[in-house]
Amino acid sequence: MTPMNPPPDDYQAKLEQEGAIWGAEAERQAATTPPDWRYHRALRHNRVLHAHEIDALLDRITPNMRALELGCASGWLTLALAQRGAHVEGLDISEPALAIARAYYEQVKAETSGTVRYRTADLNALELSANTYDVIVVKGTLHHLIDLPHVITALHSALKPGGLLWISDSLGDEHPRTALAAAACMFVLPTHVSYGEKVRGLLKFGTRSAERIKLSMQAEGLSPFEGAGRGDGADHDWLALVQQHFAIEILRRAPAFTGYIAHQVNLPDALALPLLIALRGFDSFLVRLRVLTSSGVIVYARKA
Repeated sequence: MTPMNPPPDDYQAKLEQEGAIWGAEAERQAATTPPDWRYHRALRHNRVLHAHEIDALLDRITPNMRALELGCASGWLTLALAQRGAHVEGLDISEPALAIARAYYEQVKAETSGTVRYRTADLNALELSANTYDVIVVKGTLHHLIDLPHVITALHSALKPGGLLWISDSLGDEHPRTALAAAACMFVLPTHVSYGEKVRGLLKFGTRSAERIKLSMQAEGLSPFEGAGRGDGADHDWLALVQQHFAIEILRRAPAFTGYIAHQVNLPDALALPLLIALRGFDSFLVRLRVLTSSGVIVYARKA
C-alpha cells in the first residue's frame, strides 16, 4: 500500500517544522499538565466540550484489546486506552512530543494495566499490518494530512473485521455565519483582548472582522500542514472517505463556536465554566436547527 500522490519538493522540511512546532506545544502543555487524561479532563476546554465524548470512547475499551492512536502527540489519550487494559500503539510525527509521552509512561507504567508503545511516523505514508487492531482513534489529526485517501484505506485495512474507528476532527472551512457568531461573542465577552483593542479592530477591519475570526478559528498558518486536509475536492473530505469504507455507527456534530470561545474567555473557571456550558447548549441548539454549521465532527465507524 503506497501513498497516492508524490509529496511536494519541500515536504521533508515541512515535516520537520511540523514536528518541532507540535513538540514545543507538547512541552508547553506538559509544563503545567501531565500527559494523562486524569489531569487533562480537568482542563477548561475538555470540561466544556470533550470530556463526555472521550469518556464514552473509553467506556468501549476492554482489557487486551489491540488499539492504535494516530497523531498521539504527548500520548494522553493513548495512555488512557492502556489504563483501560488495552495494548496500544501511538504514532506521531513529533519526536519531542513522543519523548514526553515515553517519559511519562515510564512513570506510570507499573500502575497501567495495559501497555503502550510510541513511534515516530509520517502519517501520510502510513504503513500498518492488516487486520491487527480492535480500535483505532484519531483526534484532531486528519485535517493536517495531505493524502487522506491513503490514510483512510490504511486504517480500514489495519482494523480487524468489526473493529471500531473513532474520529474527532474538523471538516472543511468554518461557515461565515459560524465565524460571525464567534466574532460577536468575542466582542461582547471578556477575552485576552481588551475592549479598547476590540473597538479599534472593528473600526479598522469592519465587515472583514468576521473573516479574520474565521482564519483564527481554523488556526490558519499555525503549522506547515495546518488545514492541509481542509481543501476542496473528494480527496480532502475525510468523512466521505470514511463512509465509503466503513459502516457509520454514530455521527455527531460538535458545537459550532464554543470550542473557540472557551480558549479566549478571560475569566476564572468558577465564572467561565457556567457561562461556557450555557453557551454550548445554545450553540448546539443552533446547530441542530441548522442556523449554524459546525465543522467539528465525531464519528464512530465499524469495519464490516
